[in-house]
Amino acid sequence: MVFRIFLAGALGTEGMGLYQLVMSIYVVFAAVSSSGISLCTTRLFSDNAANGNYGKGRYLTERSFGLSMFIGGAACVLMFALSEPAAKYVLGDVRCAPALRILAPGLPFMSASACIRGYFCARRNTLIPSGEQLLEQVIETGVFAVLFLCFTPNNLSDACCMTVAGTAAAEAVSFIYAVMCYRHDVKKAGFKVERAAGFLKHSLPILLPVSANALMRSGLSAAENALIPRGLQKHGMTETEALSRYGIISGMTLPLLVFPSVMIMPFALLIIPEIAELNAKSSRKSIKRITEKMVSAALVYSVPITVIFMFFSVPIGKLFFHNSEAGRLLGLLAPVVPFMYLDSIVDGILKGLDEQTSYFVFNTIDSVLRVVLTLILLPFAGIIGAAAVIIISELLNTMMSVLRLIKITEFRLRIINDIIIPAAVSAGVCITAGALPVIFGETADTVIKLVFSAGMCIFFLSRTRKLRPAY
Repeated sequence: MVFRIFLAGALGTEGMGLYQLVMSIYVVFAAVSSSGISLCTTRLFSDNAANGNYGKGRYLTERSFGLSMFIGGAACVLMFALSEPAAKYVLGDVRCAPALRILAPGLPFMSASACIRGYFCARRNTLIPSGEQLLEQVIETGVFAVLFLCFTPNNLSDACCMTVAGTAAAEAVSFIYAVMCYRHDVKKAGFKVERAAGFLKHSLPILLPVSANALMRSGLSAAENALIPRGLQKHGMTETEALSRYGIISGMTLPLLVFPSVMIMPFALLIIPEIAELNAKSSRKSIKRITEKMVSAALVYSVPITVIFMFFSVPIGKLFFHNSEAGRLLGLLAPVVPFMYLDSIVDGILKGLDEQTSYFVFNTIDSVLRVVLTLILLPFAGIIGAAAVIIISELLNTMMSVLRLIKITEFRLRIINDIIIPAAVSAGVCITAGALPVIFGETADTVIKLVFSAGMCIFFLSRTRKLRPAY
């Protein structure tokens, strides 16, 4: 988030729009390189660990590592070769091509690091992956800061190149760190390599649907992102205005929406090996109980965040990005937060239940719908149309995933306990916070009200927990 704030100050809204266009293509190749191999490694190691076969788990992990380097290398070559056509014909802005070429060499490192993160996820070791990602963020932000302090970019294209240079460097350093941690862990644990047959037989049914889903969804997302500035231009904006508005919604508002999920996204990742092991043991009651707890936690956490965003949207936009429009869009999009956060938890459970094919189908439907709605709504509704696309998409995707999970696990969704009570409590707290007098100035008072609201929500919801039946 700090990086986003610095980035917005250095690039401006138009530069943020150009940067987001670059990243939309990069995400396509990054998703294909890393998403499938990470889950594949987690599942293969977890399935063997459930039976005490840690040596086979290590063997399959290292086979996955070799596969990850191959996938990442192929993605690197392809992205480098297609950087110019992608920038010109997909994004409609040739200024993106140099930045795409700079990002390409980081893909093999990203893929291999994702494989190792999958191993540590299966081992329930969160410290190593967290340290790796923290190191990656520090290096990315540090390189960005040094380059912008030492050099003045001549144009937005140069500024984007300087920005993504930190991303590529960070991937290489985090890869070295991840490999060192893996070697240390297997040596400390005493896992001796034990050959296991059927690596491709067990890995491809996991890898292919997830990778195909990542390719489909990120590809359609890139198409959607490319269509947003064009749709805004058809609505009557100039090219600069359209790129600026796109930068606001994708580079400022959406990161604000996602930022609080740092407290719940680790559960979405760590639930995969837990559910996978329980599924391997056919422990249906335990799966249902854990599912109900996770869904309840996601809703009780996200509903107050929605209410806070709705009450203090404009002050939050000004506080983080000095941009009122980012705040207004935050208030408009705030109702999707519970669906967004719940969807991440539900997707994690579905992956653990070997339901990656359903996950692929749901996300494909969602991505196609987003592109179609972007084509239809933006020329007529402008930036409001872009917000409507996000809202409709999140609602549909979450509903499909939740209904599938209910069918499999038969878990109960508690509307009153997990939605209505948290919403009522949070609304009362925010009304009280909003009535507090302005004493220290706009910025300080916004921070005080946000801290007060969050603290009171935690306090009162912990008190009302006694009213909600235990699972």
